[in-house]
Amino acid sequence: MKNILIRYGELTLKGNNRSHFIAKLIQNIKFKLKPFKENVVYIKDNNSLTLEVADEYVEEVVKELQTVFGIYSLSIVEKSALNFEEITQAVLKIARNSLKKRFKLEVTRKDKTFPMSSTEIKQKLAPIVLRDIGDLIVDVHNPDLKIEIVIKKGHVDIFDTRVEALKGLPVGVSGKGLSLLSGGIDSPVASFLTMKRGMQVDFIHFMTPPHTSPEALEKVFKLAEKTARFNHQQFKLYVCDFAMLLQELQHMPDESYKITIMRRMFMRIANQVAHKINAKALVTGESLGQVASQTIDSINVINSTSELTILRPVLTYDKEEIIAISKFIDTYETSILPFDDVCSMFVPKQPVTKPKHWVAEQQEQAIMWEEILKYTVENLVDIYVFKDKKFIKEEKDKLGIK
Repeated sequence: MKNILIRYGELTLKGNNRSHFIAKLIQNIKFKLKPFKENVVYIKDNNSLTLEVADEYVEEVVKELQTVFGIYSLSIVEKSALNFEEITQAVLKIARNSLKKRFKLEVTRKDKTFPMSSTEIKQKLAPIVLRDIGDLIVDVHNPDLKIEIVIKKGHVDIFDTRVEALKGLPVGVSGKGLSLLSGGIDSPVASFLTMKRGMQVDFIHFMTPPHTSPEALEKVFKLAEKTARFNHQQFKLYVCDFAMLLQELQHMPDESYKITIMRRMFMRIANQVAHKINAKALVTGESLGQVASQTIDSINVINSTSELTILRPVLTYDKEEIIAISKFIDTYETSILPFDDVCSMFVPKQPVTKPKHWVAEQQEQAIMWEEILKYTVENLVDIYVFKDKKFIKEEKDKLGIK
């Protein structure tokens, strides 16, 4: 068996909520490691979690842990009893297995009752390591082999590597949000960043058959599936047939307001679905000034239709930053597939960049949107639950959508 040390990071600062946050993190880890449950033992202390893992599964387990929000970093550690001889043998084991040559010891004495100080341990141990491995040299400023010794109550952790993890908060501690998933680059990234702050994310997508192709819808399912590595144990995708409303939008007097009014309709529908599923916020991939519908004037006019807070995690990101994250979470190649969503297909030639509230309301008064929107929500929203690594269509009345 090998030991994997998991550090909580930000969770240790949560005061009275700390135990709740850590319990949620462990729940998420156990779900993620369900395929290995017969080969993993969990050992918890105040500031970290240690997993005892069968040797043959260590690499796979580490890979899975790197997709769990709430983990700051992790290390494969050698455990030792609280005596100098055992510490020495554990350090020598790590050093002998390493091909690195510039060496440094780092000692942290959390248990102050240990009879040797950190400096004394280093001064006594370093010469032993150097004698045992003749081609090592001490380099305290730029080491490529840094062996860390952490003396705790009851045992000692010894390791030479810290593997960076996703940090953030465990998914689920911040409630549920409903993300407007378009099929482009930005919305999956916005969903990922929302999950990083502990919010479980469900999705809603607006399709307009026959104008949007089956491939465009398949692309959206694929994007939602790719976020499952980071999301909650179970989440849902709501697919809304927007075709009737889109047809009605063609009768607006001022074409330049078409994308503004379309997004106002999206928000109205998303609000209704969110209320039915107890989501506390909406999430979009809007980036300030990126396109005409994302100017601050447009955002204000669109916001006015929403009772819920609209989270825009990539609001201040430029396109290169968003693309970098999309590549990191493996959604980029799917997002750029040449199947257009409803927004990109129906942008007017000269969209308004500084819309006015009163003009938007005037445009809406000229069309029969309220009845169609009500019918759309009640009859044209399909529900898919992601469970056991696949989407399964659900009966609508299970969630109060008739």
